Amino acid sequence: MIQRCDDCESWIFYPRSRCPQCLGDQLQWKQIAGNGTLYTYTVSRRPTYPSFAEEVPQRLAVIRFDEGPHITSTLVNVADDAIEIGMAVEPVFEEQPNSKAVLLRYQPADESRRSTVGKETDQADEIADSHLTEEVLSYIGKVGEPVVGYPISEHEVRRFCYAVDQLNPAYVDPDYAEEGLQVPPAFLSIPFDTDVPLSELSDDGIPAVPKGAMMPALPKLKRRLWGGGEVEFFQKMHMGDVLTKQYRVLDIYERSGGSGSMVFMIMEWTYTNQHGEKVAVEVNTIIAR
Repeated sequence: MIQRCDDCESWIFYPRSRCPQCLGDQLQWKQIAGNGTLYTYTVSRRPTYPSFAEEVPQRLAVIRFDEGPHITSTLVNVADDAIEIGMAVEPVFEEQPNSKAVLLRYQPADESRRSTVGKETDQADEIADSHLTEEVLSYIGKVGEPVVGYPISEHEVRRFCYAVDQLNPAYVDPDYAEEGLQVPPAFLSIPFDTDVPLSELSDDGIPAVPKGAMMPALPKLKRRLWGGGEVEFFQKMHMGDVLTKQYRVLDIYERSGGSGSMVFMIMEWTYTNQHGEKVAVEVNTIIAR
């Protein structure tokens, strides 16, 4: 379903309140077949979003509907050498497991161009190549050594806020509130960001093992990605607080995608202040691939 202008009969996408051609507001939703041609594309070899971590490489595409408007989507069922600008494409509706979402993808309209590349796997090979050894799985439930951050100060809070363009006067203007500057929630992890010697960095430029973390060795997986996270706050941070962070491994599991196997590590970081009070709990997903 996309919009069409009753006044000038133009097709419209993305949805708007007025027609971009005649500025009329007589817009109606009309059903179209969704067929089109490939306008342009690129191949992303890194996940564009944590939900797509298993789809590397992604074939990101701009499709031109037969009716004229363009839409951004992804190509499926096609090998890289079969992709051609201007080729006819048709929609593929893909239901997402454990979700009510349905994604609109595109595949070549010409069946001779289609391929199941990246979809066929040999289960026996997957089991043989699994990274989840007994030693790796033994890390589930392990707790790391507590890590103490530097004291929260007005100077550091202002530096952080100006760096990320978070210029709420409650955070940067000492005269704004009688109680003094507040500490933004996003500052939670900053007191633990310290310089790391080059010798402690992995091939992709990040610490091989963050200080205090309990991460299993995965020698065949050279790159680690952040797969998203959630934070629950229990109380505010204050100037002068000294936070302590402690890691715990909640889960480790493996998945296979178009680029091979990936290991997902679910890490819980509990933050307490100098009084032993719980400030926040952060749960992050780390992807090794």
